[in-house]
Amino acid sequence: MKNKLKIGGFTFSVNEVSGLAESGSVSFDKSIILINKEQSDDRKKSALIHEIIEAFSEIYNLQLPHQTIQTLEAAIFAFYKDNF
Repeated sequence: MKNKLKIGGFTFSVNEVSGLAESGSVSFDKSIILINKEQSDDRKKSALIHEIIEAFSEIYNLQLPHQTIQTLEAAIFAFYKDNF
């Protein structure tokens, strides 16, 4: 997993951490994405996709409902798994 990602012109640090209550989280104030390292590699990738979509929604003022973000996460992850 890359440790830095550019999303919408902003650079986010990506860190795998223990003890996170959820699969992942994004902090726009700190420009950081946290991924729970206590999960499978596939779940980490899926969580990263989720947090990237969250960032898109915030940066581009898309106001995506969380259910839409979860659906996009599942669809993009399935595409990734099936094709790469």
